[in-house]
Amino acid sequence: MEWKTRITELLGIRYPIMEGALAIIGTADLAVPVSEAGGLGTITAWTLRTPEKLREEIRKARSMTDKPFAVNLSPAMDPGLDAMREVAIEERVPVIETAGSRASHHGVRVKEAGLIWIHKVQTVQHALAAERDGADAVCIMGIEGAGLKSPQILTTLVSVPMAVKQLKVPVIAAGGIGNARGFLAALAMGAEAVQLGTLFCTVKECPLAEHHKQVLVEANPFDPKWRDPILATPKAEDIRNLKDAGGTKQVMQAAAKAESTGIPKEAGTGALSLAIGFIDKVITVKELIDGIMGEAEAILTSGGIGGWRLIPPNSS
Repeated sequence: MEWKTRITELLGIRYPIMEGALAIIGTADLAVPVSEAGGLGTITAWTLRTPEKLREEIRKARSMTDKPFAVNLSPAMDPGLDAMREVAIEERVPVIETAGSRASHHGVRVKEAGLIWIHKVQTVQHALAAERDGADAVCIMGIEGAGLKSPQILTTLVSVPMAVKQLKVPVIAAGGIGNARGFLAALAMGAEAVQLGTLFCTVKECPLAEHHKQVLVEANPFDPKWRDPILATPKAEDIRNLKDAGGTKQVMQAAAKAESTGIPKEAGTGALSLAIGFIDKVITVKELIDGIMGEAEAILTSGGIGGWRLIPPNSS
């Protein structure tokens, strides 16, 4: 079955799946298997911390695959990203994703360089702003997703179709998507790809320690220690303090203050989504992506969605 959307054509990938930015673990060792499996892997610039290390990581990825991959820049996490951006441009990384605060400054440079710019947002208002700024595609995340939230954030189920209705550029859905049915639901809402993050935290290629992965395998999204921090939203003043922070250290301190801290630290990461509810074992990236796509194809071609199937006219 061919999965053809504006996103797969724009990015040159087989499946409409993009790896989300993953602080600390978003390296070539994880991004490359995603790209090799048919999705779009992502190297997170913040993980590398310096332009020199980012350049090394990009070149490492290039030595491992000839498939496209992306570099993520998150201005809200690290305001000093100009040098990182220029490295990604110099190395001709085909796709640059920005996330968090408005990133027109970065987007203009990316577009001038002839590269693809994707911006990730949490509200339709910001999605429209990114489109006006020239983004080639917009990723919109619901409250089920990972990381520091906007006070105005809504659920994935509401945000995605609202964004699709108003935007002309393709929309990528993110937030709590954890299996084939969630993937198909996003496409049914009009998204032309999904972004997965938490699911990749427990794959065999992920650099997290095995006992950290096991914590996530056993995590219960109904448990308040997981659910409450994930669904927490900061006050507007917390966001202002975050933007006013002067550097990476200050930004991280502000983010830590603004977010709930109930997620067990032994998980190995402070940013997870409710997709933890779909993790039941440690598998490879290829097994994960093949499993989602294989089940999605089976649902569409045999059992149908929710027991409903389109029956051709005049069929017996």
